[in-house]
Amino acid sequence: LLGLWAADKLGKSGADAEAYAKSVVLADFEEAGDEDVVRKVKADFAAGNVAAGDSEIRQVMQDLLLRAAEEIQAGR
Repeated sequence: LLGLWAADKLGKSGADAEAYAKSVVLADFEEAGDEDVVRKVKADFAAGNVAAGDSEIRQVMQDLLLRAAEEIQAGR
């Protein structure tokens, strides 16, 4: 979900958004924790002139994690 959110902020849609979201998932395997994902999204935002700091990215990550958990519990 974070990858799709970031893709939207970067102006990506369709297949480009899906591919970007997958690249965010792959970034999560670089090291333990979320820092690798935050670093990737932050760098991509900087390259795409999207204003968002660490705190916003981390807050969205937390919000989307809660949303995903709720959807799983609801069977969606």
